[in-house]
Amino acid sequence: MLYWINAFIFLVIGIYALSHQKSSISPAFCAIFSLTSLIMALFQMSNWLPIFILRYFLYLVSAVLLAIVPFILLALGILILLRETKQSISYFGRALSTILASVILTFFVYSLYNLVNIRDVQLTIIISLYSSIAIYFTAFFISYLLISWLIKVSYKKKQPYLIFVLGTDINDEGQVKSDLKHRLNSAITFYRSLSSVIQNETYFLVSGGNAAANGMTEAEVMAHYLMKQGINKSQIILEKSARNTTENIQFTKPLIRHLGKDRSLVIVTSTYHLPRTSFFARKYQVPAQYIGSKTAIISWPYAVVREFLAILLLTKEVSVFYIIYIIVTEFYKIFM
Repeated sequence: MLYWINAFIFLVIGIYALSHQKSSISPAFCAIFSLTSLIMALFQMSNWLPIFILRYFLYLVSAVLLAIVPFILLALGILILLRETKQSISYFGRALSTILASVILTFFVYSLYNLVNIRDVQLTIIISLYSSIAIYFTAFFISYLLISWLIKVSYKKKQPYLIFVLGTDINDEGQVKSDLKHRLNSAITFYRSLSSVIQNETYFLVSGGNAAANGMTEAEVMAHYLMKQGINKSQIILEKSARNTTENIQFTKPLIRHLGKDRSLVIVTSTYHLPRTSFFARKYQVPAQYIGSKTAIISWPYAVVREFLAILLLTKEVSVFYIIYIIVTEFYKIFM
């Protein structure tokens, strides 16, 4: 029942956030958790054949999950602690993060102990717990991918733009790598789809400060690539200090305010990166539309898993709440 309630609550909050542009609430993250809750509710209550098959498939492979899930939780707990030590946050925020990490790490130690000293009853409990947690992570991952795609295909108005391309890795020679090249090409393709009148009033904003071995920043490399593709130098604005997604949005906000008065902001990044980008855009009150670029097949799995973990960290309070709820309900079903 709780999953149905959560699905409705997150849906209502998401609709509110969409209709109030000045709200710092992320509609994308609300949609992810609403969809995750809906999937969890269907897994628990639906007898629809595909869901029935998938649910019991996960139960069958729980022997594998038995070895994997504890270490996923261990990684999540450690990442929470490491992330908070690197950030300046309030005492309450630090205390909450410590509590959340402690809950996860305690459960990991409990799991490890029971794996070493295993008995039949303990095996039943652990398999049931890990299967349910695995279903939650699966539902969250599916929701993340679907919302990323929905953001990508959302409608774009045809009007003068400020096209904001987020930087990512460049090679030691100061050249664009595959991911960044796809982002820039997506920005150029969108630019060329506009009428010549709108093109003349459109600017490119490129952000990235991580320098290559030759000293060129991501922003400089991106600007050079755009000019090679025929974009006017006078239409390219550089931000050369940002080292991550948060700083991309934070450091470019003054430029966006200045250049975006009569222009719509469209942010271009990899499709897998769209939900987190939209989260920070909301946080820093930067209204935007989004374009998602493709990712090379060979690097897609690593990029998506890394991004998935980053979103788990950003939403750790909600995720830990779900995990605790799963643990409590599973113990209740077994012992009551």
